[in-house]
Amino acid sequence: MEKQLNNEHLARMELEKKLATTEAKSIDVIADRFERLENALEKMSEQLNDERLARKHLENQLAEEKRRHFKSRQLAEGTEIAFFAHVQNPNPHQGAGQIIQFDQVITNIDSSNSAAGYSAVTGIFTAPVDGLYVFSTTLMTHVDHTAHYMIYKENTAVCTLLVNGSNGHIYDSASCNVVLVLTKGQSVSVRHFESTDHALEGAFYAGQSTFSGFLLMQHYPASPIVG
Repeated sequence: MEKQLNNEHLARMELEKKLATTEAKSIDVIADRFERLENALEKMSEQLNDERLARKHLENQLAEEKRRHFKSRQLAEGTEIAFFAHVQNPNPHQGAGQIIQFDQVITNIDSSNSAAGYSAVTGIFTAPVDGLYVFSTTLMTHVDHTAHYMIYKENTAVCTLLVNGSNGHIYDSASCNVVLVLTKGQSVSVRHFESTDHALEGAFYAGQSTFSGFLLMQHYPASPIVG
């Protein structure tokens, strides 16, 4: 009986030993699998980050390509904006700050199809698009008149002309050219500066007092950089 109990005790100890070994192996297997899973997740996270960076790089490339496309389109097609007008009849009475109405329009092109451009009614040019513009005016005074005139961007004078038709000159003319950066909606005009009454000549066969301008280069909004 004692021998039988001893054998059972030894068998139980052997079984417990095997179970402990199996459990230890199972724990090692689980730990190994967990470590492999962590490594796989870390590698996947690195791949996702690389893909995110690659996507940002691609988006930036697309934005840059879009900007280049705008420039290429501008060079290939171009937005046409230009006008040329002159004073048709002598303008005998001009007050201080009065905008000169170049009422005889020879050219008035706006391929942007906006409601802006040059207005013969007001004498004001309104920029249809953002861009770099060139403007020119030539003014001839009426006989024995001397006056100052200015080209205005909005309400800021950017160029002054002295047209001296007195002191034996009888008639005199002066010109001014300006290059201006305008945003859509900004205006350009030619205004009389003197506080006293003065006069401009009109057209003798062709325009003697003229105002012209054109779009040299359209400015497109910059493409946003992603990231």
